[in-house]
Amino acid sequence: MCELLGIAFNEPVTASIAFRGFRYRGRENRDGWGLAWFTNNEVQIRKEPAPASQSEQAKRLVEAKDIRSPIFIAHVRLKSRGECSYENTHPFQRTLRGAPVVFAHNGTLNGLQRPRRLRPQGSTDSETAFCLLLEWMEDEDLSFSDFVRIEEWLQWFNKNGKMNLLFSDGQALFAYRDSSGYNSSGYNSLYLTYREAPFSKIKLKDEDLEVDLAGEKKPSEKGFIIATNELTNEHWYELQKGRLLVVKGGEIVYGDPRA
Repeated sequence: MCELLGIAFNEPVTASIAFRGFRYRGRENRDGWGLAWFTNNEVQIRKEPAPASQSEQAKRLVEAKDIRSPIFIAHVRLKSRGECSYENTHPFQRTLRGAPVVFAHNGTLNGLQRPRRLRPQGSTDSETAFCLLLEWMEDEDLSFSDFVRIEEWLQWFNKNGKMNLLFSDGQALFAYRDSSGYNSSGYNSLYLTYREAPFSKIKLKDEDLEVDLAGEKKPSEKGFIIATNELTNEHWYELQKGRLLVVKGGEIVYGDPRA
């Protein structure tokens, strides 16, 4: 299965620490990686159909201190549908009423209908699900503030298979955890940790490295990291099965993170 990473803060931050730990997950998820962020209401995406752990481009993003955004979405892929290609690599981007939206998924969905208007560029069930979500929102004249309706649709759509999701309109980060929850490999989980001042030292789980957050972050920064599996020795909460969580401005504005 694939793995997801979401970052949602109250102000623009770098993704370097979280993405550094997440990049190593590409050793088991070798079919692609991607990182998306928002700058001046525009989406920037870097992705490759290659292992993140071996990618020079991914390494440069870890070291890039000039890339700052309040929201990041990252994905490492182990394909279950669709060949290993750029078009099938997450995150995916579309627009809803002219505004950019980014989406990433792990799991496998079966028997999906073809989108009526939005044509997927690749051949994954994930991108098809993204197109169907946006078509439904457009048909129902919904905005990304209609949290209850979106959660209800996701719960209904989850009947098609396994579905952990991260998506964003640039204003909020949406995280949905699959209704079946944890399995033996841990890839149906989603975890969340909160960071705010005073910051302390943390240790990455996939690398023998300790990072002093106080030297990396401004005292005014606060927000959440969401990941398929815990990335650090910080305290992580497991998200509720079959529920939606929305983070905006560094605060939870919908849902309860604790399972």
